[in-house]
Amino acid sequence: MKQDRLWLLISHLERPDVHLAIPTVAWIARKAGVEFECYLESERSGRLFARTGSTVLGGRHHQQFNYLNAAFDVEVILLGPTSVFRSSIDAFGTPLLTETDSLIDLYEILLAEAGLDDADHRLLFGPVDPVEGKAGPIEIGPYLFPDIFYREALAFPASSLDEAADLATERPLEAVHQLFLSLTQKKEVLSAFPQADQIDAVREEDTIGTVTLRIAERWKHRAEGVAFGDPPAILSQLSSLCRESRIAVYAPKEKLNPSDVVYSAYTEETSAISDDVVRLAEEVGNRVLVGRQTGDGDLFAWSKSGVCLQIMDPNRPPFPVVKTVAHRWAEPERDLFDLEPDDAQLRRYAEEGKLLSTLLWHSGEMAHNEAMVNLLDLVSYTGVKMGIGVHAARYETCPQLWEMLNVPRERGGVQGLIEPLLHSGGMGVLAEVGCPPHLLQEHCEEAMSRIRALAGEGSAPRGYYAFMDTDLPTRSVINEEGYEAIEASGLEYVVSSVRPGRNRIIWETDRCVVFNQSCRVIHSASPFVRITTLEDIVETGNRDGPGWLIGTLDAPVIAFDPYIWRHGSRFMRIVDWLKSDEVVNVTPRTIARYARILRETGALPAPEPGDS
Repeated sequence: MKQDRLWLLISHLERPDVHLAIPTVAWIARKAGVEFECYLESERSGRLFARTGSTVLGGRHHQQFNYLNAAFDVEVILLGPTSVFRSSIDAFGTPLLTETDSLIDLYEILLAEAGLDDADHRLLFGPVDPVEGKAGPIEIGPYLFPDIFYREALAFPASSLDEAADLATERPLEAVHQLFLSLTQKKEVLSAFPQADQIDAVREEDTIGTVTLRIAERWKHRAEGVAFGDPPAILSQLSSLCRESRIAVYAPKEKLNPSDVVYSAYTEETSAISDDVVRLAEEVGNRVLVGRQTGDGDLFAWSKSGVCLQIMDPNRPPFPVVKTVAHRWAEPERDLFDLEPDDAQLRRYAEEGKLLSTLLWHSGEMAHNEAMVNLLDLVSYTGVKMGIGVHAARYETCPQLWEMLNVPRERGGVQGLIEPLLHSGGMGVLAEVGCPPHLLQEHCEEAMSRIRALAGEGSAPRGYYAFMDTDLPTRSVINEEGYEAIEASGLEYVVSSVRPGRNRIIWETDRCVVFNQSCRVIHSASPFVRITTLEDIVETGNRDGPGWLIGTLDAPVIAFDPYIWRHGSRFMRIVDWLKSDEVVNVTPRTIARYARILRETGALPAPEPGDS
């Protein structure tokens, strides 16, 4: 049975007034009691942090469009010419609420559909072009949505003020109560509307940071979350930000003098409003940001207050509203861990001096779902075993395809070959080394609860992959309080960034073991301990058995489609080596169990001073 009605607005990314239309339709949909989603067509590159996000085919946009039509009673709104789903709309017989190029017609039709009187709602006029500020043009449009959504206003381009004056007598949209961010800011504009009031304007000294903060401050009392991101990231997620009642802010990072950089500029430079982002998150009571960072420095700074970032690229995922679908995985005949070798087999491996090996993928965020799905396909036909970092949002925004984790290989799935590991708290990216332990535990527990609700206990992660659980310069700090927090959330082991190289257990209790990564290849940006080529494994990893080899890779720059086409053969050399007789390919939890056995047999180095 379908859940709810869903209004699906389809338009074009380059339409100059689309940032005004989306939040207007969003509040009308809420008043009508229907869900709302938006899709903006555009030319696409599919690269990491692309302005336009995933490609239509690589991002499986049609698959998720079909999923929407199966899960909701979809009604389509076409604003301007559209192409991608047009034939599917016709073939499915999906109701078309309106097809128009006019905001006036769009609002009138939807207000009538919602049973609302258009005369009861104010008109707001916003810019469609960048506005001059202190450092040059400010692309302010995507950040205006709180003023429109929370006011329940009908938003139009400022350039349509003259047309709006005529509407007072010619059309039902006649109650003009406020004027918003007029590009002209001339008194004669105000005189056209005796009841109008100019509420705010971009000032000569403004930057994008000061303007977006001012809007956010105005509406934080209504907000339930905060978004941080550059204009393309915010624009592409406007329907989600309205659905989740968020406010949005942004400022570029501030450059450090080279002499002030301790480890790397990318991990230390932060947005000019980094502290304000934390303050707003705390004030609205939601420490999970959405959007995208200016660099890893933001993530390290926010983590000190337990604030994490759920990274979202444009159209990654293509329709985030799928997270509202009550999709429960089928009960499997066995859980994800039933195919692991037993302890007796692991002891034989230890006696034979075997090296156990696995791949581990950095990236739990929903923005990288398409890369993970590509890895599912790789594993299904190669049989290579690996671990993949996950956040709760991956399960919620890719529930149908990600369920292949639960399906046996003989039936087309990858059960027992890919193991999910909770990554960086499980709700968004954060650095464990700076995060208050009780907040790290809260993030882990919330993520695990949401994953279990969808996938079940037997398919939930049992291990944890740390984003950064130690200091960057030396990688020697052992974060015992952080490990205790992870253990308290019910997880059995942690793959750590402490002291990569010679196999060692970093920290251990009866319930949880923390062990290191074996390949000593260090990078200046996340993931900080990672490999790229086969040589990174065979030339820098542990080769003395018994022991383990873990090669961590940066998921999107390996498994997004554009990178597969260019570098796929290089990565396949790693896969072929893992399947060779030189090592025993296993999943990460098997290595966690093997590490304990090797410690018991004395095959690992003795703890150093300061080790637990």
